[in-house]
Amino acid sequence: MFDQNQVQPWIDSLQEIFRNSRSNYNNLLQMEKDIQQISTFLEDYANLRYALDASAIVAVTDTSGKIIYANQKFCELSKYSTEELIGQNHRILNSGYHEKGFFGKMWRTINKGDIWEGEVKNKAKDGTFYWVKTTIVPLKDQDDKPIMHIAIRTDISEGKLAQEKLVEALQNDFTHVVNSMNNLIFKVAKDPDEKFIYILNEGKLAYQLGLENEKMRNKRPNEVFTSEIANMLVSKYEQAFLGQPITYNYAYKDRQLLTYLSPIHRDGKVVEIIGCINDITELHHVQEEVEFMAFHDILTSLPNRRKFCDDLHHLMGKSQEKKEKIAVFFLDLDRFKQVNDSLGHSVGDQLIKAVAKKLKKGIRPNAEIYRLAGDEFIIIYPELTSTDMASKYAEEILSIFDQSIQLDRNEIITTCSMGISFYPEHGEDCDSILKKADIAMYAAKLKGRNHFCIYEQEMNQANEEALLIENHLRKAIDNNELELYFQPKLDLYTRKINGMEALLRWKSPMFGNIPPDKFIPIAEDTGLIIKIDNWVLEKACVQNKEWNHTCFSTPLRVAVNISPLHFRLPNFQQVVEDVLEKTGLDPQLLELEITENSFIDNIDECIECLEKLRKMGIVVAIDDFGKGYSSLNYLRKFPIQSLKIDRSFIHEVSKNREDIAIVKAITFLAHELNLKVVAEGIETKEVIDILEEIGCDEIQGYYISRPLPKQEFETIYRTWI
Repeated sequence: MFDQNQVQPWIDSLQEIFRNSRSNYNNLLQMEKDIQQISTFLEDYANLRYALDASAIVAVTDTSGKIIYANQKFCELSKYSTEELIGQNHRILNSGYHEKGFFGKMWRTINKGDIWEGEVKNKAKDGTFYWVKTTIVPLKDQDDKPIMHIAIRTDISEGKLAQEKLVEALQNDFTHVVNSMNNLIFKVAKDPDEKFIYILNEGKLAYQLGLENEKMRNKRPNEVFTSEIANMLVSKYEQAFLGQPITYNYAYKDRQLLTYLSPIHRDGKVVEIIGCINDITELHHVQEEVEFMAFHDILTSLPNRRKFCDDLHHLMGKSQEKKEKIAVFFLDLDRFKQVNDSLGHSVGDQLIKAVAKKLKKGIRPNAEIYRLAGDEFIIIYPELTSTDMASKYAEEILSIFDQSIQLDRNEIITTCSMGISFYPEHGEDCDSILKKADIAMYAAKLKGRNHFCIYEQEMNQANEEALLIENHLRKAIDNNELELYFQPKLDLYTRKINGMEALLRWKSPMFGNIPPDKFIPIAEDTGLIIKIDNWVLEKACVQNKEWNHTCFSTPLRVAVNISPLHFRLPNFQQVVEDVLEKTGLDPQLLELEITENSFIDNIDECIECLEKLRKMGIVVAIDDFGKGYSSLNYLRKFPIQSLKIDRSFIHEVSKNREDIAIVKAITFLAHELNLKVVAEGIETKEVIDILEEIGCDEIQGYYISRPLPKQEFETIYRTWI
């Protein structure tokens, strides 16, 4: 069983005993005993070898795994000759069936001097496989250390191969069923190093994800997935191995995967976990969309009020730590209702989207914008150290609206009004801060729009007053609370009255005389201005018809201011025609004054309307010229007869050379276009002299006469004829 090298140590010991016996007789006696023991050992060894060779497959390896003995049965089973086996590492028989940890555990056992038992699948020389029941016994030296290993094997191939066929049949049936499913079924176990490994991966989803069984078997998570995903999976597997079912989802290869883990118990211990993975990508997208819709505005994709409150609450917590302010801007587009009513909701929606885009691009990087509702937006500026910063940011936002917005055929000029409140000084919750910003915004609208206001306590009263004015204004016409005043126009060449402007006044039983600049903005915001303007137009025509019949020596023209909203509604010219027909006034004795902004939003429709008015004989004038957004192109295109220079230029014309230059340029331009020039806001004779020298055609202002009620106007008219 052993070669010469293994017996040689015993022979060397005998020789040493013979050498020592020459000097000591007792050693001879001891030698005789040793020889008897060796004889007995060799006889026992021979018997043992015969018994083993006859009944078992025997091999001996050294501690490094090199084969130093193989009996005939071993050669027959492995189909290697003795010469081919001796000196080879035992790995020559490795079938590749067992995982790495299998043999590692075996070597750790026998290297400690313990006996190892197990079933091993080996590969013969001809490539066939066989199974052996193996017992490995370490042989130890005097220091109890293994010096070689005897492996005694029994051929169990027939039973194992039958078992494999049965398992394969069952697995094929199982695999067929699993692979017909759209999900992924997998099993996880632990290797000898207590690391998780995959022992099964089947299902259509496995192939779709590139995780089929052939690629996954006996692999650890970190050998398949990124470290981030692998660490997460290991954490879930550890929880499942504690005996509890686990559910989780994660993203992998652009898919959302929902996983269920169930522990498998054996003898009261979790030995494996089985998992089921479902592709929930579509459901996940739907959930994301639902969540997005819950926190975002559909039209602009901006965060909505709910998201605003969540974000503001979060910022409040951070602000308390840093002791900084949070500014909330409440922004409302000016005259948006008119755009909707005149151009339609489709254009209104386009305008909202365009404004949202401009705001998002124009605000500071640390700010966040939200759409509240309709034409209302909210902007949060966190980490403010002073109110001056908020004012600076508000000016930046107002400047965003300096440029017009082009929407298909419509060029729209829009402005905004803003209210600003601060946390924590104006409130400690979302609703109170938003309410204060809303109140401040309304105060900005009352200032004439395109303004911003920071909330003050007094604004509460002003807001309540505005609401009262709105309620009473709705009843003012029916209650005969409105009255027309008339301000004469003077021909600068003849120095005679050649017309008058009808101006609205409101004397409320509750509030007394309310200035137009206080109730007109409210009327425009609420849409009441349409009804009011129609009333003014009819009353002015009735009065002028009466005066031209009974009072005036020569026919005079009456001018009526028309809100821009009228030119955003269809068939305004029909409204005018109906009034003229009803009152009997000659169309040539009616002048309509419109602001520059009236025709900016819908140029083509406005031109068409003005052309029809001109054909009727009605005079059209541009009021407050130079204050808005006019261009030379508009003056060339529009069928207008006169320009009224804004009073802001006239007021300083006697003191400011620049204003003189502006008025002179406007006058020259108007005359070149065959337009009459009217200057309003005249308060001194010096201004009249300058305007006369410039060549202005008509003047109007307090120096000539303030606006007067009917009887007083008749009186002053007689003094000027």
